[in-house]
Amino acid sequence: MPGLSKQQLDALSAYYRLLDSHPGLFSGRERRPIIRDPAILELFAKEHQVVLGVVASNKYLWLINDLVQSRDAAGDTLLHPYLRIIAPPQTDLSLPPSAGSVVLATIPLPSAEENEMIVLVEQERHSTGSLELELPRGFAEPGTSAADQALAELRQETGYLGEEPRLLGSTISDSGTSDKSASFFHVPVTGQEAEKHEPSEAITRTVLLTRADLWKKIESGAVRDAFTVQALGLYERRLAQG
Repeated sequence: MPGLSKQQLDALSAYYRLLDSHPGLFSGRERRPIIRDPAILELFAKEHQVVLGVVASNKYLWLINDLVQSRDAAGDTLLHPYLRIIAPPQTDLSLPPSAGSVVLATIPLPSAEENEMIVLVEQERHSTGSLELELPRGFAEPGTSAADQALAELRQETGYLGEEPRLLGSTISDSGTSDKSASFFHVPVTGQEAEKHEPSEAITRTVLLTRADLWKKIESGAVRDAFTVQALGLYERRLAQG
């Protein structure tokens, strides 16, 4: 790959390995197919001074910059990069793809008007640079079911214990940028112990809110996490169904 920087070379090398090991990640997309020919990829990267391939990766997310083929209004072919975020590919292909688990945990109240509290965490998010109030959530570990991961996230982030997680639904929160799915669970709280935050987390406190108060914070913009809004909507739909 003459004329390419080390960054470009490393990104494309990782991309080729991904093409070989997980071809399904590049299938479909009939209206905007992904270019897989190394000669075309390398020429485009060189001429346009762009990094194609696996741009960055960690244990939670991979940032991929594909080269795709589109057509303009006149029907002429266009090649251009297209970024996407994927779940880290499993080394063991027999395991299911990793997914996030979002936990809507409830604590019963004796009041007839407000019969339960919802468990939330306040933490500083790197992406926003500010404190965000949201439901506990996390990425599933390889080989761990989403339901078990939901109970683990609740325990680690808040210290609350639960059992019998009930699936509320699963979504892709932003199909324009990522294929990562999230599964939403309702978990009744059954006990409490000391929370055990991961060192990389910046959780400041646990917050308990009624459903009515949580909706008010969503409406005011005090809660703006999309996963929390989705989970609450799915939970209220389940309650309405009985």
